[in-house]
Amino acid sequence: MLVDRKISDSITDRNIAAVFFARAKQLDHLNCVEYKEKKEPYRSMNWREFSKLVQQIALGLMTLGLKAGEKAAIFSSTTHYWVAADLATISNGAISVPVYPTSSANDIDFIINNSQAKVLFVQNESLLKRALAVRDSIPTVQKIVLFFLPADVKSVDELAVKYNLPNGLLADIESVRKLGASLDTAHLKILEDRMKSTPKDGIATIIYTSGTTGVPKGVPLTHGNIMAVIEDMKPVLSEDERAVYLSYLPLSHIFERICGEFYWLTHGGVCAFAESIEMMGRNMIEVEPTTILVVPRVLDRIYAKVKSGIDGATGRKRKLIDWGLDVGAEVVECHGEGKKVGPLLWVKHQIADKLVLEKLRQRIGPNLRIIVSGGAPATKEVLTFFNAVGINTLEGYGLTETSAPTNVNRIGQVKIGTVGPAVDSVHQKLAEDGEILVKGPTIFKGYYNNPEATAEAFEGEWFKTGDIGTIDADGYLKITDRKKDLIINSAGKNIAPQRVEAVLKTVPFVTQAVVFGDKQKHLVALITLDEQAACDFARERNWDFDSYFDLSRSTALLGFLKKELQARSRDLADYEQVKRFAILANELSVEAGELTATLKIKRNVVGRNYKSLIDQMYSSHDPVAAEHENRELAALAK
Repeated sequence: MLVDRKISDSITDRNIAAVFFARAKQLDHLNCVEYKEKKEPYRSMNWREFSKLVQQIALGLMTLGLKAGEKAAIFSSTTHYWVAADLATISNGAISVPVYPTSSANDIDFIINNSQAKVLFVQNESLLKRALAVRDSIPTVQKIVLFFLPADVKSVDELAVKYNLPNGLLADIESVRKLGASLDTAHLKILEDRMKSTPKDGIATIIYTSGTTGVPKGVPLTHGNIMAVIEDMKPVLSEDERAVYLSYLPLSHIFERICGEFYWLTHGGVCAFAESIEMMGRNMIEVEPTTILVVPRVLDRIYAKVKSGIDGATGRKRKLIDWGLDVGAEVVECHGEGKKVGPLLWVKHQIADKLVLEKLRQRIGPNLRIIVSGGAPATKEVLTFFNAVGINTLEGYGLTETSAPTNVNRIGQVKIGTVGPAVDSVHQKLAEDGEILVKGPTIFKGYYNNPEATAEAFEGEWFKTGDIGTIDADGYLKITDRKKDLIINSAGKNIAPQRVEAVLKTVPFVTQAVVFGDKQKHLVALITLDEQAACDFARERNWDFDSYFDLSRSTALLGFLKKELQARSRDLADYEQVKRFAILANELSVEAGELTATLKIKRNVVGRNYKSLIDQMYSSHDPVAAEHENRELAALAK
């Protein structure tokens, strides 16, 4: 019998899934989800259809034996099935455990064993192979549920035979859904009871921090944590059922999970799922979102594409564009400082918007109203540009342990270079050494099965973020560095590498930058470049080169980069300025262990992998010839 009855109205907001079902009942026939399959045009589901999908998967999981308090891990890239599996798990009073699709075998093993996951959702055959590689060491997993079957496989049984899996271990999401759809109303009553019995301080999810050092740590977040931060975000994003979100960042990360998934599910609107992060630009054109979440690398790519068009303008047209952007930036600065825009500036801004800024907004995204940037520091140049154009670009700050945002800039009150004031429920102060301490209902209570790490993370009731910052007179927070990353040079000067690296990343073509200099007289850096952009730039200037490798060793490019770096380092103290840098032939990667799953740089691993090169930058001889044969680096500049 098909269960077509909605979840009872009597369930309150004690369970985040119950909040979703209540919202779905209100929005009913309005569009909820847009997604693609097999390169076809976008398909859609309304709120009634999507909530029915979630309900049926939840009932299917119940029948498969998932109980309240047990864990289901999700090993997948971002897709609408990720969200459905998450909500179906939480509906059962169970706990969802995200696993990054880029996770190493060791991390997959650790997360599943540490959480004791009973069910493992897997996106496709490619990730299934990686999960099966550690199958013998994850005995708690009793059921693997596949989101997408391979095109050449007719049934899940055929796939199970292919990988010699025990009978009943492997299922697909459609069979789980059908199982749930076949149940009677008595089972739906059990599901309702599970949601009713879930307390606000019950765990909804355990998110494992990727960690720049050591093994991952599980961060349990309660329904109350999540609901509190969603309330905090209401006055910040102010979106409603007319909003269109584009989801492409990993749902395994707290940023997309809270500000994307849970904010959308509790406030309404349409969530369009990108085919991949690489296809995000094309998908933006197709769905015309009103809101996107970005990490700085994505924002930089959008900026670079728009900027290349601006740079192609000449004469009066280029002067007009530059004037319009300058006017827009002046207005943003006024708002950030709490000043009124004077009548003359207001008139100039109206003209600039008509002649320049409106056209740039149309090019970036005709309906795009809000961009939220998080996960890492964005550059002032890029943030200023988007806000000057008239797209509210809000930089924020938060950690997995804080249920994401503790701070975020507000629309019309953006102060470039800061991550904004604290959200309403969070209390914040600085320790004597400048470390940011926070407390409030969004803060987790301690690491999962890790009392030692928990004890180290708190100072009384205050959570120690591990980040160093300053708070200005208006309450706006500025992050200066990670406490553990501080460099102490040979003169005893404390240097915040993130501040220096932020300057390096404003140099044309630089995509990644890592600074070193502990116990040394001066700083050195490893950088990577945007190969295509650098080659295009060189061809425009008729530089002589046969390949990117040749170009990256050319005196013309090295001289250009050195000149740009010097010009952009004027605000740094002499001891903060990079004296030598090396261009790496390849970008730092997750596979090499140099980046976390969230693409944060593991400074200690990079330092270890390139120790010989870093040592040579401090030596008196030129290391280029010594490194030429193994091509470890593209070039080094002194």
